[in-house]
Amino acid sequence: MITYQMEKGIDYARSGNTEKLEEWILDGNNPNQYSEDGWTPLLWASARGNYKTVEMLINRGADVSMPHRVSGVLPIHMAGHSGNVKTADILLKHKPDDIDAVWDLNGHTILLQASFYGHLELADFLVKKGANTAITTARGLGPMEMAEQFQNYAMMDIIRPYDSSSEDKAAYYQTYLKKIAPIIPEEDKEQQNLSDLLVATIEKGIKQGFTNPGSIQATMAAIKELVEEKKADVNRLGGPLQQPPLIVTVTGNNGNPVAKSVHDLRNAIAEYLLKMGADPVKHEMHPMGAQTIIRASVFNHLDILKMCEKYISPEVLTDAINEIPVVNGLTALHDSVLRATMAAEDKIEGYLEQCRWLVEHGGKSDIEDFSGITQKNIAENCKNAEVRRRLLDIL
Repeated sequence: MITYQMEKGIDYARSGNTEKLEEWILDGNNPNQYSEDGWTPLLWASARGNYKTVEMLINRGADVSMPHRVSGVLPIHMAGHSGNVKTADILLKHKPDDIDAVWDLNGHTILLQASFYGHLELADFLVKKGANTAITTARGLGPMEMAEQFQNYAMMDIIRPYDSSSEDKAAYYQTYLKKIAPIIPEEDKEQQNLSDLLVATIEKGIKQGFTNPGSIQATMAAIKELVEEKKADVNRLGGPLQQPPLIVTVTGNNGNPVAKSVHDLRNAIAEYLLKMGADPVKHEMHPMGAQTIIRASVFNHLDILKMCEKYISPEVLTDAINEIPVVNGLTALHDSVLRATMAAEDKIEGYLEQCRWLVEHGGKSDIEDFSGITQKNIAENCKNAEVRRRLLDIL
């Protein structure tokens, strides 16, 4: 049973009240007990970058290998969320091998966390410490590819001298996919095969769209055959990551510069799936346990967000915009503001427009992510004065 005393310990860890937390432990409370929602004090202290609290907890017996009860995240990954170098250093001194520990949900190491969130100082610390750059995310992206995806050129400069070969990344990725492969009951295999094929068709079509603009018609025909003739379920999780087809559709950007053929195909697939009953708030298994509203926001697919609006109630849309995902606590607006602060110049306007749309549809700017940062805080810390001003005007 989770007690009131345990919740007090969690609050002390989250706020960085090291003195009170140490008293709490000395009074006989266990730092390795879970809270009701699956957190330990060390996880929260790491997520918030409270390094003094982290050090005290470890010295008082906190287990650096104790994962979140629901998501499986370790303290070292949460240190990657906060970006606090001192927190990461303390944790790695107690368990050096955790520098390459993989979070199965999304495939992230602490270096991949740093690349995802844009923590330059932490990334520099990790690559110099020997972090493995061949480890990829659940979507096969190494730290360099993650930085490229979000046009974070400063991060790319840090990682480039330490980057691994594409062959090493591909080989690692296959081992990860085998590790997370689901067990499918015999009676479900036929339907699962259809769902896997639908997901593969979407992924292949979008990839081909970058080099073959004429592939749109063929891709749409293949998708319609699977759904309308073979009765593939548009909401069944498919593919190696167990994702709904709609999430597969919105995952990834449309090129830099934007490839119109890919933009048009992605939009056409999304519109068709929605018309056929795809649920915009259906959650995936990997890599983030997220739903379409959050994923589309990461990649600035505002056209598709507007499509989704037509198929769910205003209340459901607002709830989806403000949902706090188990993987990082970043809402759709968090992601949009974050990407606006680090995007290339030609991408900024799109993210600003998306931020405005999310706020107009109920997006809140005062929700804390796991590191205690609100959407407004991200905007306030933007180095580009003009982008900072415009974001704060929106929020």
